[in-house]
Amino acid sequence: MPKYRAIVQVSGLSGDNPRAVRSALDAQLRQSGLPHCRVVAVDLDAPARPFQPGAAMQDGPDAPRDRPVGVGALLLVGAAAWTIWFFWLILSNP
Repeated sequence: MPKYRAIVQVSGLSGDNPRAVRSALDAQLRQSGLPHCRVVAVDLDAPARPFQPGAAMQDGPDAPRDRPVGVGALLLVGAAAWTIWFFWLILSNP
């Protein structure tokens, strides 16, 4: 039969320090009938940051844009140059 590895996340544990929480959790897991388990990491259960609706929409003056600002001006200059060249070509030949 194949062997599997499972990752289980447990929250709401309290203790004096991470080492005490780890040893208590390890003891409880061994008593529950899971002899081949070990606690890999214990992290602080920090609350999530409060959501601010306008924070994601506000861009600073130096925020990156989807496209450079000068692209529209460059297209206008190119279209004007092509138009002048085209009319000059048509009107200069009798």
